[in-house]
Amino acid sequence: MIAMPDQAPAPPHGGAADEMLLHAVRRADWRFLLPDPAIGAVAYVGPHDEGLVRALERLSPAVALFEPDDRRSGGHDVAVATGAGPSVVPQLVSLLRPGGWLYAETTGRAAAGWSAALHEAGLEGVEAWWLWPDAARPKELIPLDDPAAIRHALGRRDPGARLRPRAWAARALLASGLLRRVIPAAAVVGRRPLAARPAAHREDGPS
Repeated sequence: MIAMPDQAPAPPHGGAADEMLLHAVRRADWRFLLPDPAIGAVAYVGPHDEGLVRALERLSPAVALFEPDDRRSGGHDVAVATGAGPSVVPQLVSLLRPGGWLYAETTGRAAAGWSAALHEAGLEGVEAWWLWPDAARPKELIPLDDPAAIRHALGRRDPGARLRPRAWAARALLASGLLRRVIPAAAVVGRRPLAARPAAHREDGPS
């Protein structure tokens, strides 16, 4: 589980312009899911979120915007999708350099389909995450495949008497295995292998 600060940290030397920049890039806090949050060159497959485009333009040395029917390939460090379905996974992979990372925003209900598509495309290190409370300004990034981390995150929250029944309901859904179905914001990440996997060798017997 990764806890994000409630407010963007102040830069070492302060300054209103620096603080505005830090707040502007919060839309891309998902970059802390990657081994290196310095995301490098980014390919973003539409539909495009304007806030994320602005954040990426501040964080990346090169941002290329693609439509879902664009068949160009590339060698980007990160490929992003935030409004598309798993059918764009082959396109996203084609835009990545070997060793590059794919990031896709989805819902808890659809995260399993995305994970399956990434595995089918041969990606490594595939993980699904709960972006709580939403993707725009997540306060916590919680691994969806770790029930203990989810229980810990739910247990630490006391939303007050008015919303406490909602927290109890979330724990009940977790226990029943249905929590993913109601999670509004989730993400799936995976890494393109550095080298292509060798094809399976099949030995044919005598005819």
